[in-house]
Amino acid sequence: MRLIDIRQRTPEWARWRAEGVTASEAPIILGLSPYKTPWRLWAERVGLVRPEDLSGNPHVARGVALEDAARQAFEARFGTLLLPVCGESDAHPVLRASFDGITDEGSPVELKAPSQGTWAELCRERESAPAFRLYYPQLQHQLYVAGAELGWLAFYFAGELEVFEVRRDPPLLATLLERALAFWEAVTTRREPERDPARDLYVPSGEALAHWTALAAEYRALAEVAEGHEQALTAAKGALDDLEGTLVDLMGAFVLGEAAGLKVTRYLQSGAVDYKAALKALVPELAAETLERYRRKSAERVRVTVLTEEKASVPVTMAPVTGEVEAPVRHSFFF
Repeated sequence: MRLIDIRQRTPEWARWRAEGVTASEAPIILGLSPYKTPWRLWAERVGLVRPEDLSGNPHVARGVALEDAARQAFEARFGTLLLPVCGESDAHPVLRASFDGITDEGSPVELKAPSQGTWAELCRERESAPAFRLYYPQLQHQLYVAGAELGWLAFYFAGELEVFEVRRDPPLLATLLERALAFWEAVTTRREPERDPARDLYVPSGEALAHWTALAAEYRALAEVAEGHEQALTAAKGALDDLEGTLVDLMGAFVLGEAAGLKVTRYLQSGAVDYKAALKALVPELAAETLERYRRKSAERVRVTVLTEEKASVPVTMAPVTGEVEAPVRHSFFF
């Protein structure tokens, strides 16, 4: 493993994480996360959608606040010192990990501070608990990056510590390595991965479908009217350009002309500076990641497309389903 001299939870750390596949993304890439699909992660990585802001999530805040206490509890029990470091895989540097701690023997330790309900579930179900199964791939990713055979998944709650010894899982790591590298290639080439039809596409039902259908009918009708106006506007602008050219020809060398309530002025306008070409020529050593620091904040846009029956992935005409509308799933992070 190649250690990276960078402090966690800093802007530099965030940029480093963005240049590879992290351990926390392993469950998502494997399709095991109940919170995010591989397509959604890809869309966030390429800038198509904005990542969810978790800064105000109480589960995330609890995990950050209790990480030091959990680390000290682990150190006290096992008589070791945990070093929170960052590293890249020797074989595939694009695979990265921000370790909560590395033991004296080089074993990674992943620390979690779950809610009371998740804690009770962990103590009752152990390795069968959803929280353990969710974070198991994350630790396997860390084992691969660290080149270790053994790691620890530790859960801390109200001063108590539940620790699980986790050994290297070659079959899972083979799958994870293949999918992680394929995912990163999809990010770098902006090649869209397959979507989960149940989780990446909203299809309304019940009363929501009836409402959507009425809105769609109104939108399609207005879109048809707007298209007619746009065609007429395009034709009018083309005709105006033709007339302008004829008027300029009539003026000859004059730069001003006026008659019959029409004034024509000819003037020169400076061209725009090609800043991209200028930077490349004047500062050829300037790295692309340096420029990214000056990129303005992204803004969400909406694109509505009117589809024909042949191009629609969902039937254009759907009979509304009676009954209660299913409530949307709300995120509940273990951490």
